[in-house]
Amino acid sequence: MKDLYNIGVVILSAGESSRMNSPKAFLKYDLNRRFIDKIIDEYKVFGINNIVVVINKSIITQLKLKDDISICINEHLEYERFYSIKLGLEKIGKCVHCFIQNIDNPFVNQFVLNKLFIHKIKSGCTIPIFQKHGGHPVLLGEEIINKILSTKEMNLNFKDILNEFPGKRVDVDDESILRNINTLEDYNKYFN
Repeated sequence: MKDLYNIGVVILSAGESSRMNSPKAFLKYDLNRRFIDKIIDEYKVFGINNIVVVINKSIITQLKLKDDISICINEHLEYERFYSIKLGLEKIGKCVHCFIQNIDNPFVNQFVLNKLFIHKIKSGCTIPIFQKHGGHPVLLGEEIINKILSTKEMNLNFKDILNEFPGKRVDVDDESILRNINTLEDYNKYFN
């Protein structure tokens, strides 16, 4: 049995999706679900209920989620990804581990989540690897979470923070961890 009481998920969806010309959260994943729905479903099936979605204010009126999902608005998009992560972690509250999930990678699945969870470390982050390339999501340990929460600067590079801590690289036989849907061409490549 997995102990998921102290584990959270921050789903990053605050970008303006300028190359897509449409919010990625609302792209259709299948007949019944948008990207955001599919991602939330995967984490719920995995057993995590502490989920925060970080968005920009332009999509708040269109975003309809279940009541148990927390929403956090990034009003300073100029600070980019690190600030969204910081806001999400602040909203989640106390957790020992937290998945950081990008909205443009809706392919997250139980196999990858299980592999990351089994190999989690408290002192750093756990990263899925396919053919020597790092992918998504990443699983942060408590020390990185605390560092991000205590950092006063808002526009740091997330990778620079990760590089200050040990990283556990976990091989997964799943190429989808490397996919990012950023353009209509990317979307059409994987979704018809």
